[in-house]
Amino acid sequence: MTGASIPYHLRPHKSVDRRLFLDLLNRMERWRPIADYVYLSMGAYPLEDHKMIYRQLGITRLVAFDFDKEVVARQRFNKPIETCHCLFRTSGEIVSNLDATLSECSFSDPEGVIVWLDYTNPKELGHQIREFETLLDKLTVGDVVRVTVNAHPNKLTEDVQNTKGSSPLASEQRKRQLQILKDRIGEYLPSGVSALEMTTEGFPAVISKAFGAAALKALPPVGKYVFCPLSIVRYADGQQMLSITGVVLARDKQIETLTKLDLQSWPFTSTDWSVVHRLLVPALTLRERLFLEKGIMSKSRPELVSELGFGSAAEIDLDEFLVNYRKYYRFYPTLLAAEV
Repeated sequence: MTGASIPYHLRPHKSVDRRLFLDLLNRMERWRPIADYVYLSMGAYPLEDHKMIYRQLGITRLVAFDFDKEVVARQRFNKPIETCHCLFRTSGEIVSNLDATLSECSFSDPEGVIVWLDYTNPKELGHQIREFETLLDKLTVGDVVRVTVNAHPNKLTEDVQNTKGSSPLASEQRKRQLQILKDRIGEYLPSGVSALEMTTEGFPAVISKAFGAAALKALPPVGKYVFCPLSIVRYADGQQMLSITGVVLARDKQIETLTKLDLQSWPFTSTDWSVVHRLLVPALTLRERLFLEKGIMSKSRPELVSELGFGSAAEIDLDEFLVNYRKYYRFYPTLLAAEV
């Protein structure tokens, strides 16, 4: 089962990642108002991010899109407000015809746009990077882009048959993965990348730098604009995913603008394309979560683990999880059963 096929209510990492995104957008208000922005995202059938964007940020100009007609039909039923437009489009069609799409939805001349391209197919990584580059070429100061891609290195070779009929050695596997990655993303491959980086920990940073190369092609150093990464996070609800969020800034105002956002005090800030944060979110019972929230700021990790009486949850080591939990415990979703 892939992360994309898991029901939304069973994807705690995705939920925390989305809430961190909302928190980051809230910081945008320290620089400029975003209530009159247009938000465009695939959204999937529940439109969870559209609901949160509307309720927490007051953005009413919403666009959801998908290439599956049945998904779009469900989106239209689940849309949070009438000004949410649900379109049967691919991401490529949205990117190539961004201005026409905004005009079609009566959202011409917005204060800015927030675009989330949520990809799942690792075989199309090169195409996804090129779409990202094309999109940046259409944006201006203050526009926000978020891209989510598959970042599991084993997905590179899972469909490649081993002619000898046995599993390859790890070193040979990584060499094959690097070659496949080169074939898929070509000129975007960062210089100096080695097979040693084809690991769960190293692969997301390689992909992130590839998107950085695309951003540099779209907005070269001689231009007046720069795409600045704000937060880069990896997580796994099934397959490992990578989320990259950044903003288009005036090159001569970059430092001034980032200072206004006060990102140095935000624990998931990425100061460059190589800084990738990891989310660890085990499935906790309500009682376990309340216990951790009560003691996370006053007790040591060994004390908390000892009092819990178990060391892992959902195959996640609790001691490792608690290292970062205090940074995002307030974003942890509360999922309760209810009869409606």
